[in-house]
Amino acid sequence: MDGKSGVFLFCAAVAWIAVGYKVAALVRNPRNLNLWVLTLCIALPAAGFTMAVPAVYTAVNRFFGVPNLASLLVYSCIVGYSVTALVMLMLWHMPPAEALPRARMLAVFYGLVLVAMAVLFANSGATVEAPSDFDDVYGPRPVGGTFLLVYVSAFAVGLGVAAWRSLQFANRVARTDGRPWLRRGLRLVAAGSVVALGYCLGKGGYVVAAWLGTTLPTLSDLGTLCACLGALVITVGFTIPSWGPNLSAAVQRLGRARTYLRLYPLWHAMYQAMPEIALDPPTSRRADLRMLRDLDFALYRRVIEIRDGRLALAPYLAPTDGTPPDGRGGRTAAATREAIRIRDALARLRTANQEQQAVPPAAAAGRGTRPGPAGQPDDDDLAGDLEFLGHVSSALRRLPPVPAAPASPGTPVRS
Repeated sequence: MDGKSGVFLFCAAVAWIAVGYKVAALVRNPRNLNLWVLTLCIALPAAGFTMAVPAVYTAVNRFFGVPNLASLLVYSCIVGYSVTALVMLMLWHMPPAEALPRARMLAVFYGLVLVAMAVLFANSGATVEAPSDFDDVYGPRPVGGTFLLVYVSAFAVGLGVAAWRSLQFANRVARTDGRPWLRRGLRLVAAGSVVALGYCLGKGGYVVAAWLGTTLPTLSDLGTLCACLGALVITVGFTIPSWGPNLSAAVQRLGRARTYLRLYPLWHAMYQAMPEIALDPPTSRRADLRMLRDLDFALYRRVIEIRDGRLALAPYLAPTDGTPPDGRGGRTAAATREAIRIRDALARLRTANQEQQAVPPAAAAGRGTRPGPAGQPDDDDLAGDLEFLGHVSSALRRLPPVPAAPASPGTPVRS
């Protein structure tokens, strides 16, 4: 298998996977006209790429008994894609009563294109099998080249209109709709259509150059590469509105899981000193990881338990200067200072427990006030709170242990 065949197989496999994804949706919603058109829009180029593989190409020709018929079928699939893509875009931003009459006009136009292609192919004299280089062999000929020019011209018109309509609809969605994945998908369709226009320019340029007496096989190969790349981008663009939200949800869940694990050093340090803060303490690190099955509840409990632990540490915390953090570097520094305060406060708490002191060392100084963590966000800003606590936990994990019992918060340290 040569490189071109491998690329065709890869593109076909991606497209057929997308078709399978849409067929599964059709089973659940068989009356959705948009879904039928979208599935056909992906299935046509999938069939085209499949028949372009030399082994399949030869088998198709042998089955019908017509040399190189697979070329006509492949190019007909691509022209059919142009029709369905334009109809799909119309259905996405027009009522069916307005879109269907336009769709019929498009079908008539491209039907005439297919008839012209069939007539030209029949008179092209393509009697010798050319599974890998049909365009190179028959493109320089007058009728064969005309066949290719009619095909790439119709395809180019469809691609240009699809790119324009996609961008137009994407801009409207950006202004009026809350579906970001639809907007991204439309922009990908537009980008893929522009890339695929390179295929039309490459093939058309190859034919014209051949007619002028110059052979440019590189131009034809570059066009094929543009077709493959453009098809992949368009396939992603047409399908991403349905699976993109699931991707966002998965990314958000991974982010929450990362935050939960990131908070472990801070929570564990507090839990070791104050076991009572834990509602359902895990028996091991592995048991703690099993809490990820109910991630939202586990993360909520972790934050609450850290806050409870910090409230219990309030009498042991050194005072802060109250300077708000400035910028990202300031927030990181504030988190490090808070980690040092918590580390030292935990050491004071352990010392107090060992000495069985009835009154915490800083109780007198801290009575009536509760120092807040440096740079901590408001309680209702959960996202900011999680970010800050994550920085504190990471900083605490990197800190060295307290070499000796630190002085109480109210006692000045003499150098």
